[in-house]
Amino acid sequence: MITVLLATMAMGAAAQNADNGFSGNVSQSKNDTTEVKPNNSPEAMAAPQFPGGQEALTKFLKKNVKYPDLAEQYDVEGSVIMHFTVDEDGSIKDISASDCKLDRFNTTRFSQETEVRQKELKKQFAMLFAKEAARVFRKMPKWKPATFNGKTVSTKHSLSIRFINPSK
Repeated sequence: MITVLLATMAMGAAAQNADNGFSGNVSQSKNDTTEVKPNNSPEAMAAPQFPGGQEALTKFLKKNVKYPDLAEQYDVEGSVIMHFTVDEDGSIKDISASDCKLDRFNTTRFSQETEVRQKELKKQFAMLFAKEAARVFRKMPKWKPATFNGKTVSTKHSLSIRFINPSK
């Protein structure tokens, strides 16, 4: 079973100027942004929403995120922070990953590898987790877009995905 950690869902109020479409790469996106500074009225900014809400998002991620086979062989667990934009039409774009961290791994299995190979494997596992999360984000349905003073706007967000060995 994959555990999805939604604690870092940042419902920021940054509007996206560029219309680049999404990319499936795992590098940090460097798009220009314009900060939207809503007035003190709670009606000014409405955050985007996954169809069906937070519970539906968790269900979607748990159903679609697959734990990589190679990670299971080494009993590797970790997390990745996914960054993405919910566009004015609700589509997901500018998908990228950062903070790919390995939290635990089978030290007995790793100790059988050379030091150079251990470093390579750790990078490979971080990349596997980032690529898998990006693959799932590309499959997401359109969200209900954010609105600012009644107008739909693009907003940037971050979401932490945690990979836990399902055989544990």
